[in-house]
Amino acid sequence: MEKKKRILIITDSISIPRPGIPYEDTWIFHFKNEFSHCDIIDRPMRGATTARLVTEGGGGADLLEFYTPDIVIIQMGLEECAPRLFKKTGFEHFFMHSILPKRFLNRYISFIKKRRVRMPDCTEIDHSVTENNIRTYIERCRKHGTKIVYLKIHRACDYYRSKSPFVQQNISGFNNMLEHFAAVYDNVTLADPVKDFHDINRLCIDELHVNADGHFLYFSEISDIVRRMLT
Repeated sequence: MEKKKRILIITDSISIPRPGIPYEDTWIFHFKNEFSHCDIIDRPMRGATTARLVTEGGGGADLLEFYTPDIVIIQMGLEECAPRLFKKTGFEHFFMHSILPKRFLNRYISFIKKRRVRMPDCTEIDHSVTENNIRTYIERCRKHGTKIVYLKIHRACDYYRSKSPFVQQNISGFNNMLEHFAAVYDNVTLADPVKDFHDINRLCIDELHVNADGHFLYFSEISDIVRRMLT
């Protein structure tokens, strides 16, 4: 009996059910039905960053070596593209959490929100660390003969950009980095489900997550790529 092809799916909250998006509307549900002849391992995590690729299970083994997949599908990166108001290191972080009395913390945060713009370099993870996380994972996959389908991050909707003016700059930079990796590594294929002609404002149910139509765009693009890989 021929061994089933093994497909590992690593995602952040974009793929996960939420109010208004039942599991049956997610792209992963459609994908599992379409490729029921494959061994599909689904590893979603809300708020995930690319640090997962190099830490989970010890050096990232929970997301590669312990499963030895033929194909890995990755939808991750938006969390660390999102500009923040506060860094998790430095004097301000020390001041807020070690010096400022707790009863004043919420007032301080509200004060800053009214006066500070979320700058592109103030992110969950430094851009250079993100790049190294992905490169390290790609090279591990190549060593094990694993192909990667990496999903580009969809454009920011108007509502998100109104809250965070520099978020699209970071998203574009992240996608450019993925294009570079796809050009350098022969085991990397990019998926770009939400095209320029799609109305991202109609597809988003909030600043980040897409509706059922958006999920179906993801499913269609990913399934076409994987189908070609399996033939």
